[in-house]
Amino acid sequence: MKDKKIGSVLKTETKVIAYVVICLVVIVLGISYALFFEVKGNEKNQIVKAGTLEFTYANGSQITNETNSECFIPMSEEEALKHSECEYKISITNTGTLPGNYNINLTSDAVDKPLELNKLKVILKKEGQVVSDYPKEGTTTSLVANEKIEAGSVINYTVQVYVDADNELLNADDDEKNISLKINGDAVVNGEEVNPAGPVLAIDYIKNIPTIENGDGLYKVSHDVSEIDKGWNQEEYRYAGTNPNNYVKFNNEIWRIIGVVNVKTGGGIEQRVKIIRVDGINNQKNFGNYSWDKNTESTNNWTTSKLKDMLNGIYFESGIGECYKGSSNETVMPSTCDFKSDTDELPKGLNDISRNMVDLDIIWNLGGYSSAVELANLFYEMERGTMTGNNNAYSNEWSSATDVGGKHNGIGLMYPSDFGYAVGGNNRSFCLNLDLSNYTNESCGDYIWLTISTEHFWTITPRAPYFSNDVFYVTYKYAYSGADINKAGGVWPTLYLKPSVKIVANPNFNQEYGSIDNPFILE
Repeated sequence: MKDKKIGSVLKTETKVIAYVVICLVVIVLGISYALFFEVKGNEKNQIVKAGTLEFTYANGSQITNETNSECFIPMSEEEALKHSECEYKISITNTGTLPGNYNINLTSDAVDKPLELNKLKVILKKEGQVVSDYPKEGTTTSLVANEKIEAGSVINYTVQVYVDADNELLNADDDEKNISLKINGDAVVNGEEVNPAGPVLAIDYIKNIPTIENGDGLYKVSHDVSEIDKGWNQEEYRYAGTNPNNYVKFNNEIWRIIGVVNVKTGGGIEQRVKIIRVDGINNQKNFGNYSWDKNTESTNNWTTSKLKDMLNGIYFESGIGECYKGSSNETVMPSTCDFKSDTDELPKGLNDISRNMVDLDIIWNLGGYSSAVELANLFYEMERGTMTGNNNAYSNEWSSATDVGGKHNGIGLMYPSDFGYAVGGNNRSFCLNLDLSNYTNESCGDYIWLTISTEHFWTITPRAPYFSNDVFYVTYKYAYSGADINKAGGVWPTLYLKPSVKIVANPNFNQEYGSIDNPFILE
């Protein structure tokens, strides 16, 4: 029996690939933000700061049998403790003025061909002393619970993973199987004192959220524009999928974050957080249907449109005045809209706090295209190009300097590319290689959070160049190029936040921040 075990061990040593992923989920009450962070490869001294609690990883988290095979030969605990090269070091520092509590838990994250966890042993040492190990039963076990850390204190841990010598379960059937574990930490600061570190800039906060490659969540988007300023090629961060956690409280309403996107300002190409008011969230009032322009103008020039005037006039200023409101897809006549009163018909306009968060220094791009039969990345480039409607009869930009009516230029509409890049799911790459008019494919249209209605919703982008009366719109699962600006369509006000706007503490650390029931809070 002993000889059989030795043979099995030697075979396993050369073939078993073991991955150990050490992650921390930090959820902090009354301080900056909730953050999931994964250490990869052999990176050193990774630091994640979340309010007053700072977690430092002193070594990499991924090992394989090629570089750390000695860590996965069955051994006793006594032998394992001699292998310092198999330890993963974590330091927890309380940099604030309040004591904190934290939990550390071990959970299984086994992937394809998982190796059963009862073949593993995990030892946790606190300041060099063994405080807990992973038992042979269960798949989720608390290693440390309800630990307290005083203000200004540092606590050091090591986590050690090895194969239990008491198990004879490593055999030929385990060849090329994987081990994948997560160490999850929950940190809570006691008391109600405001964290000295303060809120986090919204741009930085979103950029620190881990990005994904499929499903619902935050994606990195790279650009390669060929005809315009290369500054537009900065990598963006965009929310995509059926229902990502991109809900944000703004103007005492629930809006949603499109992402951190490239914008043009007087200083060049910069980045801003872009948000949009979507209808039907938590039963809040729909914004309504409006014509893009009045029926006597026949020009798809946003700077002179009546919808632009309304959004940046009575809506921005929370007032009462002229609008062109009506039923979807019907030609409308002028009427009066009340964004000042709290009526059953309309939501209120922006309040003082929200107005102060809107970036009015943005230069909006008004470049157009001829058809929705094109990819999202080409739309992104054409929106920033020089082609406009009515045979290039007007400017391809909208700013305070070019605004015809002298209104604010803070409230606009989404772009067709915003819709295109919002597709998630397992087929995102496939969908991004489809024309926006073909997102009706169930693999695409069902995985876009920007399509929650069968009505059509205006974009800011004109059909160009040999058109004067058409604008692109988004409807259920796809984009379309032939909407008549004189008819009413759905409006989702869209804006960029000032770079100084911050995301404050998670108000409910028991729920994922950014969800519909626990939206991001701005300051």
